[in-house]
Amino acid sequence: MLEPNQFEVKEKTLSLKRNLAISLLAYLTNACYSPALAIDNRQAEITSIELQLKKDIDADKTSELEPVKRQLDALIATKGEAQLYLLRADVKYRMYDLKGALSDYDQAISLQPKSTKAYMQRGTANCVGENYEAALNDFNTAISLGETSADAYRNRAGAEEQLGKKEEAIADLTKALSLEKDKERQWQEKLMRGRCYFATKQFEQAIKDTSAVIAVAQLPEDAAVDAYKVRGSSLFFSAKYPEAVTDLTAALKGLDGKSKAGCLVLRSMSYLKLNDKAKAEADMEEAKALGFPQRKTQ
Repeated sequence: MLEPNQFEVKEKTLSLKRNLAISLLAYLTNACYSPALAIDNRQAEITSIELQLKKDIDADKTSELEPVKRQLDALIATKGEAQLYLLRADVKYRMYDLKGALSDYDQAISLQPKSTKAYMQRGTANCVGENYEAALNDFNTAISLGETSADAYRNRAGAEEQLGKKEEAIADLTKALSLEKDKERQWQEKLMRGRCYFATKQFEQAIKDTSAVIAVAQLPEDAAVDAYKVRGSSLFFSAKYPEAVTDLTAALKGLDGKSKAGCLVLRSMSYLKLNDKAKAEADMEEAKALGFPQRKTQ
């Protein structure tokens, strides 16, 4: 039988063991579930998502995009951050959910109003949605906040071109060309500037820019068609009819509808200048069959 002092010693020993056990448990709990570690895990998940989105995933691979979106939904539900809204907007944009993407860009900008990245991405989405005034405002804001990339000036020029601000677009495209580090991408600015030169009747400049584009190796087919169309049209208005016929013929191989009809009319007029009435009439008949000239509706 235990004496009182022995019982007291044993109770103290048990108490000490309990306290040690509690302390150890508290230590392990803090070590495993501390706020710092939770933050690290969250950031690791965000980084993983960013790496996934660097892949060329589009809406044709919804099975890859949906899990990423669900991850972002869960992270945003825990704590909405500008970075997360931007990532989810990117996912929605790729899934052709333009309205959803714009909503997330708005959220990101409300949380981080000086984010040039957010304005750039929302501007691009607005361009896709053909809201060019909003896009122009976004690109203006991004540039005013310090964005100095070629993309910023090229994208702003795209909005300006659609709004009929051709001279402003030419200035921005010239700036973009001076900033473009990848020389193999300069054909994009030159093609856009060539179109704007043509629209402002600066035909020699249009011919120069589009000639540089056509000379590019492995040019995308749609870009080549556009370049031949612009150069052929510029050659026609420069009274260089044989060259115009050659370029318009090259462009026609990749055109349909109204664009094809317009090209046929110019080639028809070129043939007339070259006294080839048979070909001129054939082109005009084909253009009419495609709806040119456009008939006014009541």
